[in-house]
Amino acid sequence: MSIVMRCVHRAVRFAGFALVLALIPTACKSGDVTTAPPVAPVPSFVSGLPASWFGGTSRTDVYDVGLDLGLKRGGTRSAYLRSRSGTVDGSSFISIGQSLSAVTYRNTRVRLSGYVRADSLRALGAGLWMRVDGPTGVLRFDNMIGFGRAIVGTSDWVLYSVVLDVPGNAVGITIGALLNGVGTVRVDDMRFEVVDGTVATTGRNTASAPTLDSTATTNFYARLPSRPENLDFEGVAPFASSTAAWLNSVAKPFSTDAPGSGFDDLAEIGAIVGNARVVAFGEATHGTREFFRMKHRAFEYLVERQGFTHFSIEATMPESRAMDRYVTLGEGNPEVLLSNLYFWTWNTQEVLDLVRWMRAYNMRADAPRLRFVGFDMQSPQQAIDSVRTILGRLDPVLAVRARNTLECVVAGRDTRTGQYSSASYRTGNTLAQRTACGDSLSALTSTIAASAPQWRARMRADDLDWLEQYAVLVRQWERMSRVGDADGPTQRDRSMADNVIWITQKNPSARVFAWAHNGHVSRRPNAMGERLGQQLGAAYRVFGFTFGTGLFNAVGMNSGGGFTPLGVQSVTAIDSSAVEAVFAATSQPRLIFDTRRIETSGATAALPLSGRPTRMRAIGAVYALTSPGAYFEQSWLSTDYDALIWFSTTTASVLLPFR
Repeated sequence: MSIVMRCVHRAVRFAGFALVLALIPTACKSGDVTTAPPVAPVPSFVSGLPASWFGGTSRTDVYDVGLDLGLKRGGTRSAYLRSRSGTVDGSSFISIGQSLSAVTYRNTRVRLSGYVRADSLRALGAGLWMRVDGPTGVLRFDNMIGFGRAIVGTSDWVLYSVVLDVPGNAVGITIGALLNGVGTVRVDDMRFEVVDGTVATTGRNTASAPTLDSTATTNFYARLPSRPENLDFEGVAPFASSTAAWLNSVAKPFSTDAPGSGFDDLAEIGAIVGNARVVAFGEATHGTREFFRMKHRAFEYLVERQGFTHFSIEATMPESRAMDRYVTLGEGNPEVLLSNLYFWTWNTQEVLDLVRWMRAYNMRADAPRLRFVGFDMQSPQQAIDSVRTILGRLDPVLAVRARNTLECVVAGRDTRTGQYSSASYRTGNTLAQRTACGDSLSALTSTIAASAPQWRARMRADDLDWLEQYAVLVRQWERMSRVGDADGPTQRDRSMADNVIWITQKNPSARVFAWAHNGHVSRRPNAMGERLGQQLGAAYRVFGFTFGTGLFNAVGMNSGGGFTPLGVQSVTAIDSSAVEAVFAATSQPRLIFDTRRIETSGATAALPLSGRPTRMRAIGAVYALTSPGAYFEQSWLSTDYDALIWFSTTTASVLLPFR
């Protein structure tokens, strides 16, 4: 499990920040004359990203971004980027940005302009910036700093602009502001517009080698709005009260999240699931008690009323197979087995209660009707050990070949912890070696599959199937680790989807309940849910979870960017521009909302949720209290999810000690 929720969206952003920095030369000329600022009101800094803007920095311990309620050109606030230290190196920077779909701007010339106030800017300075992306890399770029127009020194509000052409193959545009040095820069009253050919371009064309996955990049930008928001930093207009009233009229309340509470109030879940073969339940955080208990309750309902048989979870497959033996045969201690799934997220009282219920159900049925299966592949150690051990019994010659083949993957093992690390794998193998490793693993997997029929007299068919799958898991891990952070999350989601499909193929009559984060189960591009939706069509249904305010478990992050111990975190406010604000306005404590009603109801009040991305909370296993605005993603509600389950307030999951 990724410590932080990662996706192509984030990879594209950070790739952009790296480019912003890479195109800044080591020395630049100033384009402005230093003048004394006029007497101005006292600054009033409020740290945190402005609504609709994302941020990135090379030094979280040095830089800060937020709103200044004291110094502004117009309205009530401006955005600021500042250094908290007088000493930084030439590579240190902080930036804010917004990304847009470029489709409506193709073959036009666009201008980003804004008023900038500089206070004691030193080193490379500050600037507005804009980047135009094609499917595989950057097409046009300007950040002012790298083009002889850096803003340095001290000055009152001055209008600046960057102008770029948008080629016909462009897929995305990112705009923003940048500080690369020391001081404070404020930005206000920005504009983004199409201009005619009389306006000269700035920056330059960028003929870079392909660095991005074309499908992932195109899919990412296709979901984004075509117009930027909050360019004056005054905020985003909240949803109208009529939208909340409509939601209140169509969503269905339910009485409790407590398992064992009956099913009379869960009929809406059954109606949404229908005849689906795989139903996925997400979560907006990895540490919320109500989410976990409600998923337990929903699984009870789907087992008892709709004949579901397989519980699957975002946990490593071989380790989960040991839990399956407890659920089906009563073997082992479930508390120890939860610890062996590696992740603190599942090592909770809520998950323990669920697996004990599954065991009790199988005992009542006097048959192993319910099964426990993982579908993740982030930890290859048991898969590697299993391939070595089983082949050692079946085919000593092939076992030697397998051991030699697997050595390249073993280079990714941390000798101190025994855990496998993608970063260690890339460090321990050159690109050529990683490519050869992947090819060898693919060949080994094919050989095992081809040899399986001759071993069937010596092994149960189920065990042979798992031998093949263990080899597949190692190959999946290598593929994810080889590509690094830019495409690794996409590879992981593809692998998890393929593993869920493997579960359905291995068990043709099974109906499968899948448990993972919202970001995995949703149908957003490059997610596990998109791939499952493509392969299963209407046989795939997905429920997302979100909440208003409350507590949850997560690893903390301090203002310096360092991790703090796992513990209870809190959300105390609701973003008025996010879908959570609509749910909160219903005043309902718990709701099940069939998102398909957004497009089918015909209600005018539903239009603000239709045909456009909507901000929705997305917290993974890490949370920084200082940057709550960073934990949202853009969701197309009626296509990403079939339903949303809402809790107005939440509490933290009950963590268990590792055993």
